[in-house]
Amino acid sequence: MQLEGLDFQDKEALAGIGTTYAGSAFAPDCRFLAVGSTNGTVSVWDLTRHVLRREIKPGDGSVFPLSFLAQGNRLAVWLRSDNRCAEWDLQANPEVQPWPAPPHFDAFGVSPDERLGIGVGWNSDVSGRNLREHANENLPVDVLEGENVAFSPDGQHLAVASALGFARVWRTDTWREEATLGGFLTGVFSVAFSPDGKRLAIGASRANDTVRVCHVESWQALLTLEGTGSQFVSIAFSPDGDALGTLSRDGSLHIWQAPSWAEIHAAEAKERSEALTNRSKAAGASPDKG
Repeated sequence: MQLEGLDFQDKEALAGIGTTYAGSAFAPDCRFLAVGSTNGTVSVWDLTRHVLRREIKPGDGSVFPLSFLAQGNRLAVWLRSDNRCAEWDLQANPEVQPWPAPPHFDAFGVSPDERLGIGVGWNSDVSGRNLREHANENLPVDVLEGENVAFSPDGQHLAVASALGFARVWRTDTWREEATLGGFLTGVFSVAFSPDGKRLAIGASRANDTVRVCHVESWQALLTLEGTGSQFVSIAFSPDGDALGTLSRDGSLHIWQAPSWAEIHAAEAKERSEALTNRSKAAGASPDKG
């Protein structure tokens, strides 16, 4: 079921982002929101209390929040001016560690155990950072025009979306390529694993191929969801896995809700009833012998 915009009538201001906006990131539990700016500062908001929690200044120019760490107490950011990433302590306010981002940096992801941070560049450049040991890691991961990065909940898989029209998946214990999921007419812009790790959702670029959901063990497509807009650059499951949302580059938000067991049983009962009715009608009709 797709929820239309009329179901979102109530509006509530969560934070003031100003006029120098340069990207944002939510904490996993959605308690905190980090808002980057074009003047080198990042504002971290506590959304539960509607207050500014902390403001940091990693550098000059545009700075983009990437990911919260340590249960919201640390934040990874990217500074465009010198193309570097950095981890900041939001409690004590110092920079914990910097590291170089790949050329033409475009996407970043952190493993569930927060040991490994991976940055992907446009020209198949990949940077790995051991966040615990403050050391760079060379990874045999290769994908051109990377758009988005996602780890599976157990950390055993890494998926990268490519604007060339596919998503590629690796096993993180061996870094062996496990699957290349293609068949898209245009680019692939986002990937997300379901909370149970059994599904991979892929956000594409066309209205009739908005989202494709694949089975992780077989990597076979299970269903395709249609929407409006193009270039679906962000995709996510709800914590319970029952809803799937995607945001297009032009600002169109789609949310699909999986039916409940009661709805499934009701639909199946209706189908059985209609089938019995049709069979009864067919059995009761006598052939026209002219």
